Amino acid sequence: MSDRERDQDTGPAPGGDAPWWAGLGPAGGVALAVSGAGLLLWLVLRGDAADDDWSRYYGAGKVLAIGCVIAGTTLLARRRG
Repeated sequence: MSDRERDQDTGPAPGGDAPWWAGLGPAGGVALAVSGAGLLLWLVLRGDAADDDWSRYYGAGKVLAIGCVIAGTTLLARRRG
């Protein structure tokens, strides 16, 4: 039995309290993942040995993680439906 047959709400969540990435979709998720991976790669290859500021790596890793979650969940939802 599908969600529609059970009369469950399958639409998107209301946008008032949603995070900024809520409506990106799979293309936006892939774009975030690619940009986060590129930023991490650039930070690693730049090679500042005296730079101990890990907040740059944290921010780039967070963008990469959000992109992977968005792309993965939207593609999995499409495959499942």
